[in-house]
Amino acid sequence: MTIHTSILKLDDGTDLHLTTWLPETSPRTVVLLSHGLAEHAGRYAHVAAAFNARGYAVYAPDHRGHGRSGGLRAYLADFDQAVTDFKLVYDRAQAAHPGLKLFLYGHSFGTLIALSFCLRHPDALAGAIITGTPLAVESAASPLLAALAPVLSALIPTVPLAPLAAEGISRDSAVVAAYRDDPLVYHGNVRARMGNHILQASRQIKARAAELRLPLLILHGAADPICPAAGSAALYQRAGSADKTLKIYPELYHEIHNEPERAAVLDDILAWLEAH
Repeated sequence: MTIHTSILKLDDGTDLHLTTWLPETSPRTVVLLSHGLAEHAGRYAHVAAAFNARGYAVYAPDHRGHGRSGGLRAYLADFDQAVTDFKLVYDRAQAAHPGLKLFLYGHSFGTLIALSFCLRHPDALAGAIITGTPLAVESAASPLLAALAPVLSALIPTVPLAPLAAEGISRDSAVVAAYRDDPLVYHGNVRARMGNHILQASRQIKARAAELRLPLLILHGAADPICPAAGSAALYQRAGSADKTLKIYPELYHEIHNEPERAAVLDDILAWLEAH
């Protein structure tokens, strides 16, 4: 496995940090990775290693405002910025590996970017893996807070409001401890505009899910306390893809790739990739 890091300069001058994991032999295909809110691509090194072992190259940006990328921590002034940023990563990977299939792997908030990218560029990808999507977060949120989200987003966009519960990411205490000790993870509350982005993007994706035509693998932990598994069920039911698979893992929390059963989860993902 060879690891490269680079900086993509965005139109507004923001630096987008990109990590690329390459297998020792010529890649068979490429996986683009879209990480979740408050974290960064470096937390997926073990996922990338598993993909590399099968001959898959992995391209993973730190979304703006996250990890080593520029911008206010865990904040997007405009959600569409992140989707546009991801197209630059796609273009970089496609240029480096002409003729290879490209797949997208999105987790949590990163699934909103991933699915929005799929809707904007319907013919760009060979398939998408969606884990821990927040499409049902609104049903678990306070109705008053959900109703006020657009107002708060406009008036106090960067103010931290809603907590992120670290203990909900995994049943593995070592994973939770590493997350809490990681200086590249944002440990504050979810900012007002980011909360509104989650609500608005989730509504738009559910409303347009029938337009999705690419193969989908949708995975979720049944005991996820951060993003209800009902979001993945809704995506599966609404997606227009003829080739779609839903798997809900009993007892698993939010980061199924970081649970004690992570090897089995990665085996399921790799088996699906092999089949596609």
